[in-house]
Amino acid sequence: MKSLDTCAVECFQTECLSINYQSETKECQLSKDSPYTNPVLVQEAQYWEIYYLQKENDWELVFRAQAHNNISPYNAWIGTLSLPTLVEEGCLLLMNTSTCTTIYRNDILNTWDSESISEVKLELYKAGVRVVNIRFDGKGSNYIDWFGIDRLIDSGWETLTKHRTFNHFTLWGSEWRRFLINQYYGGCPFDSGWMAVIESNRNMEFCAWESSSIRPVFLFARGEDVTRWINYDHGFADVLAVFIRR
Repeated sequence: MKSLDTCAVECFQTECLSINYQSETKECQLSKDSPYTNPVLVQEAQYWEIYYLQKENDWELVFRAQAHNNISPYNAWIGTLSLPTLVEEGCLLLMNTSTCTTIYRNDILNTWDSESISEVKLELYKAGVRVVNIRFDGKGSNYIDWFGIDRLIDSGWETLTKHRTFNHFTLWGSEWRRFLINQYYGGCPFDSGWMAVIESNRNMEFCAWESSSIRPVFLFARGEDVTRWINYDHGFADVLAVFIRR
């Protein structure tokens, strides 16, 4: 039998990333997985409480948005959206959950320039499984320009390189399309890209491929190259997460 404090100290002294604690029996279990490294496996069970580091190795979660909740990830990111001070536990998980009704935004975004950030990565998750992983050079960046082709280090798409042509590779994107990595606009039937976050369009007309009854939606190319959005062979992610490494 151990106290929660003793259990936490043991975790910090090892490679542990999460703690399972049973308060009645004082039973403590240490795990090398966490909701960040294995969100499908690491979930809170009945009569147990889970405590975990907000990090995956050296990566720290600074932003987490969820699809279909009518909240703008872009407005939350740039700080123009009022968010609750109290962080809901579900908003720290990398899977779709009813226990998160808002967006998690770390105050680090307000002090980005002074945080000595070396790398940034953006990930998309579907049913707790990572489906997009894009890594950027964060040195000398600000909270807006880190997301750009000039800072790209690598991604899960072999064709997403600095040698490709883009009409958009920016956080602010184009109108209601945010976090946008797109190759070509040629009218709705010919729009092609790798990733797009579709937000509210203030009653402007959507292309058929980006329509949804509840936004935002997180779209991504399933293959190694761009997808022509109108072909509907792209994926829909549940969660968008941004991490930093110092």
